[in-house]
Amino acid sequence: MTIIQTEQIKQALESMFYSIKMKENIAQNLAEIERLRREVQSTAPAQLNHFLERRSYTKALEYITSGAVSKNPEQPACSSD
Repeated sequence: MTIIQTEQIKQALESMFYSIKMKENIAQNLAEIERLRREVQSTAPAQLNHFLERRSYTKALEYITSGAVSKNPEQPACSSD
């Protein structure tokens, strides 16, 4: 999953939450999130896939904004040894 794809998902989720706050229709937001989910499902972290597949969008956004999605996919994850 690229940095651009991560940012696109983040923006789509934030846009959906804004639409909810403004009491606007979110059908278009949901369609965009689903399109992005399908696009990245083979390369996204398993936890992010889990959140997006289950439509746990608050958790997905928290996961992305927490920095859990590595900026560099080649960089190994830090261990807590």
